[in-house]
Amino acid sequence: MSTILETPEIADSLYALEITCPLGLENVLEKELHREGLTQTRLGEAQVKLTTDLEGIYKACLWSRVATRVMLPIANFKMESADDLYDAVKAIPWSDHMKATNTIAIDCHGTNHHIRNTQFGAVRAKDAIADYFVALTGERPSVEKEQPDLRIALRIKRDVVTVSIDLSGESMHRRGYRQHGGMAPLKENLAAGLLLRAGWGTDCELTQLIDPMCGSGTFLVEAALMSLDIAPGLRRQYWGFKGWSQHQHRMWQQLMDFAKNRKKDPKTLGIRFQGTDREQKAIAAARENIKRAGLVGVVEVSMTPFQEHEFDIVPDAPGLVITNPPYGERLGDEMALIALYSQLGEWVVNHARGWQLMMLTSNEQLARQIPARPEKSTRVINGGIECRAYLFPLHSGNIKEDVVAKSVMSPGAQMFANRLQKNAKKLKKWVANNKIQCYRVYDADMPEYAVAIDIYKDWAHVQEYQAPKSVDPEKAKQRLFDVMSAIPTALNISESNVVLKHRQRQTGKEQYEKLDQSKHEMVVEEHGCEFIVNLKDYLDTGLFLDHRPVRKLIQEKANGTRFLNLFCYTASASVHAGQGGARSSLSVDMSNTYTEWARRNIELNEFSERDHQVERADCIEWLKQSRDEFDLIFMDPPTFSNSKKMADVLDIQRDHGELVRLAMARLSEKGELIFSNNYRRFVLDDSLEQEFDVANITRQTLDLDFDRNNKIHQCYVIKHKA
Repeated sequence: MSTILETPEIADSLYALEITCPLGLENVLEKELHREGLTQTRLGEAQVKLTTDLEGIYKACLWSRVATRVMLPIANFKMESADDLYDAVKAIPWSDHMKATNTIAIDCHGTNHHIRNTQFGAVRAKDAIADYFVALTGERPSVEKEQPDLRIALRIKRDVVTVSIDLSGESMHRRGYRQHGGMAPLKENLAAGLLLRAGWGTDCELTQLIDPMCGSGTFLVEAALMSLDIAPGLRRQYWGFKGWSQHQHRMWQQLMDFAKNRKKDPKTLGIRFQGTDREQKAIAAARENIKRAGLVGVVEVSMTPFQEHEFDIVPDAPGLVITNPPYGERLGDEMALIALYSQLGEWVVNHARGWQLMMLTSNEQLARQIPARPEKSTRVINGGIECRAYLFPLHSGNIKEDVVAKSVMSPGAQMFANRLQKNAKKLKKWVANNKIQCYRVYDADMPEYAVAIDIYKDWAHVQEYQAPKSVDPEKAKQRLFDVMSAIPTALNISESNVVLKHRQRQTGKEQYEKLDQSKHEMVVEEHGCEFIVNLKDYLDTGLFLDHRPVRKLIQEKANGTRFLNLFCYTASASVHAGQGGARSSLSVDMSNTYTEWARRNIELNEFSERDHQVERADCIEWLKQSRDEFDLIFMDPPTFSNSKKMADVLDIQRDHGELVRLAMARLSEKGELIFSNNYRRFVLDDSLEQEFDVANITRQTLDLDFDRNNKIHQCYVIKHKA
């Protein structure tokens, strides 16, 4: 049997509400309610309990900037079975709250031994309400998931169930002005809560607000709405209480009219709201949100990196810098963002002394790049990520002057930046003349900085080589920090466009495993061909840059040929062959991932699937069984492979003789085999030079960006002897 624990409604004119909010902002919500005269409050976790009348309900809905939902609990009971849930919900006097002709939606949160999934709980509650009205009137309410007349919430916690009416109807963070967000939009009520925590408000003394990484402009819009005393609920058309039987339309309309009259004149405000972002999509979204919020001319945003923007700052006037920069949830992202946070710290110290900085981040290491001591921090959840909002007073006594006095980059980072700039300058003319979009700018030139850095358009792809066990891990990490902090400045690349991977020997299925799920793809060009590259999801990007001259050679030799690409990877060589006029091509690889990628590359370049085919197979077994003949063959096998898809383990030094002979058996009388591999200590089997006409062309297949490392690959042209 169900047991009623309490009656949440206090009296005829008073209601006991539960007003939810983002975790960590309970105190902010309570103070906000007190300012509206709603003082009978009690703090809970991610909520404030409020006892108030009907007018107080409307005020909380209309004026709370921090609240997520305004809930009215109407029943609270113990449940020992699913039938108990049905019986207790049916026993609620629903005719006090709705009519049989109303539409309803039921949200169920939580499960227990009796209610094993939320959908089942919602269905049992819906049946109970329907049966209540059938017994009373012969009619039943219908379900409407989007904007029902009454939204009902069930919260199940162990054996206790709370049934509430959602008077807000939907999350109150939806103000009605935002249609689009940036890559990771901040919810409006979280933004408002952090602004209030930082001291911003209707009557605050701060006269300037800057968001240097504003994204879709949420901080700026919320701050302006506060300063103009515009009620956050004023633009919303849908409210859960409008279908509630106890709703009084006239009282609500009077409060709405009063709210409209409270709005301040922007011309008399005397406050500046400025934001920048380097992403075009983010600024476009910010401008649309500003327009929809009616704040054109009040809030100004610019598509500029904050480091380069000239903000209109009034000297000696107090202000707030508030921002939600990228967090760096993975190690590589964190490393790339060190420079960004350091530059933010340098910027606020140089441009916003005497102000305050509120910064939201999930990464304590990044927060330490701000050269000031945080006065306080607030734990919040943003987009499912646990974060802290740090408040930094930027007055002289709180700034770490010894840190500011130093260069933004450490001596090691500065030294590395100098080398990068030198390399980039050396390559600049060659890159421009050859219209190269992807190239290597650094490859362990200095042994202590053991990374390779490749440029893909305006992105930097960094691969950290595995350090010997003799190297102190802390020193290695510090050097990596130096590398990542130097790249954005030295190469003029956005911090968010730097991708870091740790490179070590791959075996078995590791050769094809995903590192990420972001599917970060872009299309790059090379010698008239287009390729899909993916900088984040796999260890390799889909294009081996050191083979650029080899691919060009294939393109020059391919006209009219039947081309075979063994261990084809993403079939970039086949695309070059097609571009060079190959009559046909066949690309063979045993990886599902790469053969699918190969097909997409061939399709991207608009070559016929009939003439340019891709086949998934073990190349060695395929060569043993094939009887086809080809005029031009490219073979670039891995150094080592023990994939389960292969019949045997492949060791290129041991097995290359057999591989070459199998390939030569498929080569036409006057054809050419281009054989390449990346084993740095590779030595060609002498007997191959006795059987075939062999030319070592390694030197000719190294472009300027790889000329320091003449062992990056070995390359041979092999023909039948006359």
